[in-house]
Amino acid sequence: MNEKLLLNDLADIVAIPSVYSAPTADAPYGAECKRALEWFVAKAREYGLKAENIDNACAYAEYGDGGECIGVLGHLDVVPAGNGWTTPPFKMIEENGKVYGRGVGDDKGAVVVCLHALKQLKDSGVKLKRRVRIIVGADEERGSSCIRRYLETGGEVPATSFVPDSEFPVINSEKGISHIRFEFADKELLNNIAAVTGAECFNAVPDRATARVVSGSALETALASACGGKLTSDIFKTAPAVNELISMGASPTDFELNTARTLEIIANGTAEHASTPEKGDSALWKLICFLNAHNDVIGSNFLPKIYEYMCTPLAAQKLGIYTDDEKSGDLTMCMSHVDVADGKLNIVVDFRLPLGVKPDAVASKIKEKLGCEYTVLDYHENLYVDKDSPLIKALLGVYRRITGDMTEPLKTGGGTYARELPNAVAFGCTPLDIDINMHRADENFPVAQLFKNYEIYLEAMKELANL
Repeated sequence: MNEKLLLNDLADIVAIPSVYSAPTADAPYGAECKRALEWFVAKAREYGLKAENIDNACAYAEYGDGGECIGVLGHLDVVPAGNGWTTPPFKMIEENGKVYGRGVGDDKGAVVVCLHALKQLKDSGVKLKRRVRIIVGADEERGSSCIRRYLETGGEVPATSFVPDSEFPVINSEKGISHIRFEFADKELLNNIAAVTGAECFNAVPDRATARVVSGSALETALASACGGKLTSDIFKTAPAVNELISMGASPTDFELNTARTLEIIANGTAEHASTPEKGDSALWKLICFLNAHNDVIGSNFLPKIYEYMCTPLAAQKLGIYTDDEKSGDLTMCMSHVDVADGKLNIVVDFRLPLGVKPDAVASKIKEKLGCEYTVLDYHENLYVDKDSPLIKALLGVYRRITGDMTEPLKTGGGTYARELPNAVAFGCTPLDIDINMHRADENFPVAQLFKNYEIYLEAMKELANL
């Protein structure tokens, strides 16, 4: 392994801000996602590997001979940088034994490590029973349409695969994932609020949320009156808002006021992956709390219900949808994206669902409780692989030989490409005891672990290719 070359390659791909953007005729996920795939193909060919770009949606690099291949699936798209970084999000920085930058852990670091492991297989000339194919996509963060495109265009289905996009030692159970939009025809609220924003993507706790107040509305008048006739940040320190904020563990300092054009109320929090919302600090909850504190002026029938039932760690319990399962874990929910359109307030909730729980069953109970309508935007079914399966035993054996860690297979709320292909599971890339700030500011990854992962993935490729 050439450690310097590996880190240089990682720095190059981190510098491409491959966040989804408006599609064009030749870039289904935007220009930067296309550029990331082009980088991957060019780099693989530079290393003497067979590589192809498939419609600028996905790509692959391959080594070996044989009628079958094994797959290694990773992604080159990333979530938006968000706020609060102490390092440039799209410039990799190495310090204190870690690399920092959006994607170093999710999932560009793993892709680069696996590409270098594949290069090593080629350089060594090792003979394998099956070819090894790294398949990379550019739309994992929005639902994995890239891998479905790979299959639709006749992409070879690997005999077995691993996905370096979760945790070690190996994941044998992934919860179902559904994004459901709840629609509130709330005339009273929209008489006072012209626009609302939350997370840019569906699968994150929002670290910033904004409400634009209608000029001349009852809410604007009441807020100005509360702080002596002039709109200032004192509105966050006056009753009843300050009392409500304190009761939910928030502070007036979590808010900003923008009066440059029209009045905007801005709440700040801490981003987190939607699969572990309890680790984040929802800016959207704080914003709704502030608005609900003034509902005597707004007069919304829905706002108090949204605040009571959805802006709490106990939301699933309060809504009567909570369930737990020994094989797959418990139901979690994350209120993420929000907007105003067609005379409605629309709130998207990311659900992680245990085995046997379907999105319509969950959404219908919430509709009954809150009096709203809903639309199921997408649903990805659970993945469960018995821990005694040959694939789990093979990967677990590699991991244990190299690390000595005897941890049993894990269940997760995260979703990976593994559910898109048969006989596939997530395998690393992060040990359980390491927090990489995934989907948060200052995403990072230990350099020593990158190099350890190279060793693990090189052996895993050999193991599966020779099964």
